[in-house]
Amino acid sequence: MTGQNLERDCAHFGFTLTEKAGELALKLSKSRKLSKSDKAKIVNTITKAIGILSTDGPFAYIVWLEYRGSLKPAPNNIEENTAQIIHEKSFEVLKHEDFIGKDVNDYKKLRDILIGQDETTGICTDIYQMFFVKSVIEKMLTYALYKAKSLQVDEQHVAESDMAQEVREQ
Repeated sequence: MTGQNLERDCAHFGFTLTEKAGELALKLSKSRKLSKSDKAKIVNTITKAIGILSTDGPFAYIVWLEYRGSLKPAPNNIEENTAQIIHEKSFEVLKHEDFIGKDVNDYKKLRDILIGQDETTGICTDIYQMFFVKSVIEKMLTYALYKAKSLQVDEQHVAESDMAQEVREQ
């Protein structure tokens, strides 16, 4: 393994995942501060990814990311762009930890790398390695979730939207 400290590596990739998603949300909203709804979209996408990975395993996780638009996200869709970032960072952490060869540079090939071309190739052909890969990605996503929940939101925007909600209710 390349990484000296797996825990630190997972934290690093998780934090950069969230930072990249937050920067993208700011760019899409053309605002200086993250809105509460944009933060919720990032947190929700990461939470769903953890749930699917934990419940259904790495292959279902990758299929779900692809379904969420990670291969070709819509330009203004925060959830799809967050799914793409999750997909990229999952690829990067596995490559950093030597589960993926250094010659592979396309995150879009992660599904093929996990299942392999036949029954003898692929990360998921060895059950122990598959569970280790699953735990590495889960750990990275857990750090990403903690970081996402700690993102600062635009309180003025929140106050305005709360007032707008109260006006609509009256």
